Amino acid sequence: MNKKIKEIMKTDVYTVSDEATIKDVLQVLVESKTSGLPIVNAKQQVVGFISDGDIMKFIAKQNPRIIDMTSFITVWYDTESFEKKLHDLMDLSVMELATTKLVSVETDYDIDEVAKVLGEKKIKKVPVLEDGKLAGVISRSDILRYILGIYLEKEEK
Repeated sequence: MNKKIKEIMKTDVYTVSDEATIKDVLQVLVESKTSGLPIVNAKQQVVGFISDGDIMKFIAKQNPRIIDMTSFITVWYDTESFEKKLHDLMDLSVMELATTKLVSVETDYDIDEVAKVLGEKKIKKVPVLEDGKLAGVISRSDILRYILGIYLEKEEK
């Protein structure tokens, strides 16, 4: 019998409001030692997800881009300093960087179904919903810990 995700998901979840700034997000990420956060609205509905990867993309040095404007072609170079990017980053709304095409799972999903979602979408963690509201979060490392626990349990027998 396959175990349901609600049996191993984390229910003590760090979140940020959809009205938070990236500065708020950074404080929660650093203090909670986590890599991503569900974003919730006033009704506690998940409206997005923000990860350390989203922030890295914003501050990263960008490769030159060729822009074709039909009558002429130009090359755009990233000349903004790291300090300027950091300054611009802090006051951004979380929703400006967040992923809003939400990937989520339900509490009644089997573990192998969640593993498929995480693997196919190439994401580290996913919000778990119940009746449209945030019930928890499940990560690849949660599933790996569960797998190791099963293996060690069988080894002891």
